[in-house]
Amino acid sequence: MEENREEEVTILSRFSTILFDLDDTLFDFSACWEKGMQQTIAIHALTTDLDGAELLAALRRHGDDLWVDVIAKKYDFTQYRQLRLQRAMADFNRTIAVEEADDFQRTYQAACLEAVQPDPAVQAVIAKLAEEHKLGIVTNGPVDMAFIKLERLGLSAYFPQERVVISELLGYHKPDPRIYAAAQERFGVASSEVLFVGDTWEADVAGAIDAGFSAVWLNPRGKKATSAHQPLAVIERLEQLPAYL
Repeated sequence: MEENREEEVTILSRFSTILFDLDDTLFDFSACWEKGMQQTIAIHALTTDLDGAELLAALRRHGDDLWVDVIAKKYDFTQYRQLRLQRAMADFNRTIAVEEADDFQRTYQAACLEAVQPDPAVQAVIAKLAEEHKLGIVTNGPVDMAFIKLERLGLSAYFPQERVVISELLGYHKPDPRIYAAAQERFGVASSEVLFVGDTWEADVAGAIDAGFSAVWLNPRGKKATSAHQPLAVIERLEQLPAYL
């Protein structure tokens, strides 16, 4: 066991660059999404009289279904948000206009971002890693929320705009190999020098490994791998990462 540990440390210490996923990696976005949606459903004129738990489940279900089409570039993030709510409302026999969906989104976004709070443990990890590594972010997300999240997390100084690769700006999403290539080019490093850290198997582990990176899987809920890819480590909390470096 000690031999394996020493080998892991030797392998991981070679990385000059560490790239992170953002949502559910640097903070618990799922909890913020749920809190923001619950609050919005409870106060917004479109939804205040509906069963909040049922609507939340519908939003989650339709969001998951539509995400496949976002990855395939059938819809952009604005259309995704509109259709997610329209289809969820259709489950309650209600039809809403895109303008109404946009107003709901604005209310939700404010509530969600309010729920994003700095985590001293994560801040300490990032500060420590920044001493010896170049740090960056590669996220499947919209531009309008990414930098506000980082500011609210107290991480903007470690991830300035030039170090944040956002799928909406590039036009393709993880696990598309082009997004990892764009990140590698931006940082000017060999793929062998890059460690990718994230919570999603397909996007942050399998996709990164296929692009020539190494990966650490942040897996707090004990999910099962869906392919034969081999991450260098599996951790439950981001605070465990420096122990491998």
